[in-house]
Amino acid sequence: MKPMNEPQSDKEKGYKFFPDHILTEINIGLFLFYLCTILAIVLPVEMAEKANPLVTPEHIKPEWYFFPMYKWIKLTPEAVGLFFPMLVIAIFIFWPFVDQFITKITHSKILPVVIGVIGMVIVTSLMIMEAIP
Repeated sequence: MKPMNEPQSDKEKGYKFFPDHILTEINIGLFLFYLCTILAIVLPVEMAEKANPLVTPEHIKPEWYFFPMYKWIKLTPEAVGLFFPMLVIAIFIFWPFVDQFITKITHSKILPVVIGVIGMVIVTSLMIMEAIP
């Protein structure tokens, strides 16, 4: 058994996580970041011709889920094309109340379903019209 006053060797102390391991990892990370930065400056990667902000591409098409809106904006005047979709979104949000109101006024439970089907047919036809060139 060792006396209490005798200093421990480095092997007995062990390897400290902080600061030894952390500082080693930070140094390696900074070196790799520096290396990547230098490589990106010296050897830049070019995938295609550079974009010109003054030239608009010939035809820009949105993703498929925006086709109905895109076609609607192309077919109608500017005011109708912008404000009518807001009205449709508001009706969609408040549809439970609109549904009750229509049912109360007309005493028909089928009319809100018919309106919904007509809306879906319009949206689907606008989507198909835009998708097919």
